[in-house]
Amino acid sequence: MVAKDQIGETPERRVSAAVHAQEKIRLAVITGEIASGMAVREEYWAQRLSLSRTPVREAINSLVVAGLLVRNGRTAHVFQPSLDDLLEISDMRMALEPLAAERADAALADTLSDILDKLDVTEGPHGNSRDWFTQHEAFHLGLYGVRHSPRLTSIISILRAQTEPYIRFAAVGHPNYRSTARSQHHEMVELLRAGDARGLAALVRDHLAASRRHVSALIKEGWFPMASRYGSES
Repeated sequence: MVAKDQIGETPERRVSAAVHAQEKIRLAVITGEIASGMAVREEYWAQRLSLSRTPVREAINSLVVAGLLVRNGRTAHVFQPSLDDLLEISDMRMALEPLAAERADAALADTLSDILDKLDVTEGPHGNSRDWFTQHEAFHLGLYGVRHSPRLTSIISILRAQTEPYIRFAAVGHPNYRSTARSQHHEMVELLRAGDARGLAALVRDHLAASRRHVSALIKEGWFPMASRYGSES
């Protein structure tokens, strides 16, 4: 007889439900629906997703292990990066994301171009910031979704999620952030389509450096209460 949990779900369905809950909670963090430092409550997400608490608990535990959430007692909260955290994660992203871009599959160019069309719509008069962040993340994870390097893709996904609070502020607070990103995104697709792996990796590195400069400028202006101190660029 197949074992079942307390609400009659098979273990296989529970795993699937846990993965679903993990992605939904992660998306809520990425888009800013759940802000840095806010609690992620098991009972709320179980009710919202119409799931038992068991797969939601497993999803939250997985996100704690991944570093996107942290525990304060029994309650999990969204990881709130300090400036030191930000700079360390930024250095790691500068090493890993160009590597993933260099390995990207040129066959993905059309799919990524379609995502950019949706991203461009979010910048129009009928767009909204949450949709922009969702499509922006979909573009980058699509670009870095290297088929034969799932660990690399997973690590990049976690690092990107941990720095999203700063990126959200930069996208809203810096006047040139989105326009610069838009131009670079389209150029990335063209380099991918042309098979220029080194050029794509170099552009991704420039893209990340530009984001870091934008965030650093806003930190200097006092935009980030979570940043305990400002560190100069190396």
